Amino acid sequence: MSLFENPKKSRSRASRIVGWLVTLAFIGGVAFVTIAPTPYLVEQPGPVYDLFTNISGKPVISIDGRKTYPTKGSLNMLTVTLQGTSSRGASWFQVGIAKMDETKKILKITDIYPPGWDDAKLNEQSDVMMLDAQANAKAAALNLLHIPYQSYEAVTLVDLTGAAGKILKAGDKVISVQGEKVTGLAQIKRLVQETNGKVPVVIDIVRGTKPMTVSITPKKVEGEWRIGVFISAVPEFPFKIDIQVGNVGGPSGGQMLALAIYDQLTPGSLTGGQNVAGTGTVDPSGNIGPIGGIVQKMFGTSRAGIKWFFAPSANCDEVIGHIPKGISVIKVSTLQDSLAALKVISSGGDATKLPTCTK
Repeated sequence: MSLFENPKKSRSRASRIVGWLVTLAFIGGVAFVTIAPTPYLVEQPGPVYDLFTNISGKPVISIDGRKTYPTKGSLNMLTVTLQGTSSRGASWFQVGIAKMDETKKILKITDIYPPGWDDAKLNEQSDVMMLDAQANAKAAALNLLHIPYQSYEAVTLVDLTGAAGKILKAGDKVISVQGEKVTGLAQIKRLVQETNGKVPVVIDIVRGTKPMTVSITPKKVEGEWRIGVFISAVPEFPFKIDIQVGNVGGPSGGQMLALAIYDQLTPGSLTGGQNVAGTGTVDPSGNIGPIGGIVQKMFGTSRAGIKWFFAPSANCDEVIGHIPKGISVIKVSTLQDSLAALKVISSGGDATKLPTCTK
């Protein structure tokens, strides 16, 4: 009987061990690349919503108390989605794929989430911005139609850790501050600053239908006396315009929402049966502002088979050189620009003469 192990068996066992180690290392590497988070997020095209149809089983836009007209074609609102969250970025695999995919964009987590923000706070802010976008879209459409409406100042967001955190609620109508009838946000800021934090701010509000008077002692935040609320002008329209966008947030749907409301309130069809997509904020005067993720939204338009895309003129530097094949990008600065473009598109006119983003 030999006192020594067979060298061939020893080498065979060593080879198996090395093989297993290589396999485990490979599996571990794949798992790391696939699962391990990065300090990055990946922005990509999201769903495209036809504003003349339903979201989650509900009409996107419902108008009651005013004559409406049938529409043709579609006006489409665009979205983007993110891979990764505030606490866990996209995986290295997702980031690697994004580097090779022109439809995606790699962002730092801090580009989306300010210091101290998490997903809940971002979603809350996004919802508030969407509500503002809806109000502005309604106001812009009515202003185009010269339909008068009233507005009032109201609390739209409350910082629960701020001075008013347990006192005011979103939706509270602000009537007066320090005995002065409210005329706007600048006035409210001035009255809060004048207290120097030494005396409470006395605010008359209406919550639901109940008048109330509250007192709030401001706190100093970043060198300014604040009560910890956002107060915005909220329009009161002469008839009901209900907008249901599901879980879509942010302000970028303003332009298309305004056009869709206008289309339903006017005879004929703005699109003439064409399918049109677009993006951009809108204010009550009809000015269209820039948004984020415009390249991804253009690719979302292309994937949906939509030819026409309305881009805010302020986003033109991002548009140039990134337009997907098959879509025509039209530069717009106001809703009047958008209506003029739609008139050409719906009538089959020479769309090559419409303004575009140029260097």
